[in-house]
Amino acid sequence: MKRGFIAAAAILLAGVASAETVAELHENELKAIDTNNDGFLSKDEFNAFSDYAFQTMDEDKNGTLGLDEAKPFLDIKQFQGIDRDRDNAISRAEYDAQMNDDFLAADKNENGQLD
Repeated sequence: MKRGFIAAAAILLAGVASAETVAELHENELKAIDTNNDGFLSKDEFNAFSDYAFQTMDEDKNGTLGLDEAKPFLDIKQFQGIDRDRDNAISRAEYDAQMNDDFLAADKNENGQLD
């Protein structure tokens, strides 16, 4: 199940999270992320999941994702797109910025949740 959650994070990181992307998540993963079980992902639920995913992917617990840590989930182009300062590591701030951008882009009706 842990690998499934990380794969879900990769789906969200790899491109803008959309309603279709959320629908692609395995039902069990979506249920685990949707902690209030309302069928939607709130910003808080999304952030909690994002935090869990980052901590899990950061295998050496140094606060960044190196290419080797991200490689199972992101291709090099995706990695470079998230690595905004081009230091060959995705910092927590870069990761959080990307996840926030993805959430905002996916929240088409701007209601603070992914429907």
